[in-house]
Amino acid sequence: MDDKIVSLVSLPGKDTHHSGFTTAQFKKIDGLFLQAASVKALNYRTVDCDFETGRATYTYFKSEGQSPAFSFVIQRVGPRTLMYEVYKQGKGKIAKSGMFDIAFERLQAEIQKFIETSA
Repeated sequence: MDDKIVSLVSLPGKDTHHSGFTTAQFKKIDGLFLQAASVKALNYRTVDCDFETGRATYTYFKSEGQSPAFSFVIQRVGPRTLMYEVYKQGKGKIAKSGMFDIAFERLQAEIQKFIETSA
């Protein structure tokens, strides 16, 4: 096999990753960045995963080198339990929930306000 070829294994029906959240959830989080980036409200993002601690962080920035504007944190708190937290620059933690949709809706509302005030 050529060492320049990367093979990816895809398991049918396996939509939840080792981090515990689904591809659809990741796409929703990333979609918020893309929406804000399209109007130049946010211009940089990072995704950090620590599989040993069970923590993933999706962080939004106005630009590279600035403090984070928003962070969405997924934390494994039990064998099958995740906690979702939303942080906002200058306010700290603004949402914490065991349900993705509740934390996501809060992040979505905050980013929408941010876009409106950046225009």
